[in-house]
Amino acid sequence: MKPLLQMCGIFLFILLVTTPVAALLSGTDIPFYSPHITEDESGNPYLTYSEPFNLDRDRIVWQTARLTPSPTKYISSTIWMMNMSDGETRILATTHSPDHSYRVDTPFGLAGEHVVWSENSTIFLYNQATGETSALTPDEISVEDPSLMRDNQYPVISGDHVAWIRVQIYPITMYEIALFNLTSQARRVIHTGPGKISTLSMDGSRIVWSDDRNEPGSGDIYLFDLDLNEEIPLSTARHSQYCPEISGDYVVWRDFRDGNPATYLYNLTSGTEYRISRDFFNAYAQQISGDLIAWKENSIFDTRDEPSGSIIVYSISSGAREVLPISTEFPRLFDIDGNRILWASYGEDPKDKLKKDGYIHLFVINTPNLDPVPELTPQSDGFRNHTLTPEKTASPTPTHSSPGPAVPLAVGSLLLFTGMWCQYRRG
Repeated sequence: MKPLLQMCGIFLFILLVTTPVAALLSGTDIPFYSPHITEDESGNPYLTYSEPFNLDRDRIVWQTARLTPSPTKYISSTIWMMNMSDGETRILATTHSPDHSYRVDTPFGLAGEHVVWSENSTIFLYNQATGETSALTPDEISVEDPSLMRDNQYPVISGDHVAWIRVQIYPITMYEIALFNLTSQARRVIHTGPGKISTLSMDGSRIVWSDDRNEPGSGDIYLFDLDLNEEIPLSTARHSQYCPEISGDYVVWRDFRDGNPATYLYNLTSGTEYRISRDFFNAYAQQISGDLIAWKENSIFDTRDEPSGSIIVYSISSGAREVLPISTEFPRLFDIDGNRILWASYGEDPKDKLKKDGYIHLFVINTPNLDPVPELTPQSDGFRNHTLTPEKTASPTPTHSSPGPAVPLAVGSLLLFTGMWCQYRRG
């Protein structure tokens, strides 16, 4: 009897691990190659990695860092920016250098003509139109008076506003959110409190973050509206809510109230929140842009060190939740901009055009109601060492459906039948 029960358990495990939501999306997957994208853990002669990646229209910005293997010690990092339309790639900053002496902190912000990042408590701004880099803050970590020390980190940018986390170190630790207006050059603090803040997201006049003021080590979601000059709690549910992202009237985040990490969505217009990811799956790396939300998903029953997974795309307007039709079982989601999703493959099959071999992928979803993707075609000259090869993915005509149950009906019925059959054989 025991072997029979074990077989039932194995059968159920296979069903839950291998059954995704229906893949109805169609589009074009475009792999980009750069010799400056790398992932080398051999330690010969050093460790290298490229991460994170940010996307805005036809530009990608990322960091490539080098470290010694043992003991682990930072060597240098470079911020790169690629124009996907012609493959032109430029260096925005390199450490260590005369102008940048310290390690670059990530993540960093990208919007319009500007890129922002932090470096040893200094917030830097790069202007693509002028090609100039300027410091928005002084180095506030190396001052002699401990009470004046502030660690400026993790900036974000939207329009002509830059926001970042500002940490007071002495005499007690306090977390601030600072705001800088690029037009007026005015700077102010919009939030101060003891709750630890790790990341920010901003869209227009709204800034969202997670802090642990209510439960140290946990997290709740808050919003500050610059137009109303008001701070608003969005989610203070039990357990932890992390990494909020905002676009328009919607905020999405990673939520642990149900045990495993899930994707929750908040409608600022109606003041309602609801879960949009499936049961029995872990959801990570939530991103939102306009009507579309994307996240990385893997089964809670896949306990391998490197579990396989999928990138899920959810439409707010239709409630459709679909799998991004890409070939790899080991994707990493980085960013979303309109109908364009930036991702990389961490598998071992070279046909997937792996990140460790210098590739990053841009999947363009066929969504006629969204802005068209910029023209991305190989250039006969001026393309330097980069290659671009569009790969069209065949899939059914996109259709919309409601989110439906956490597990598709047919699979749910099969699971129910399997459970009844196991129970019957046990009796």
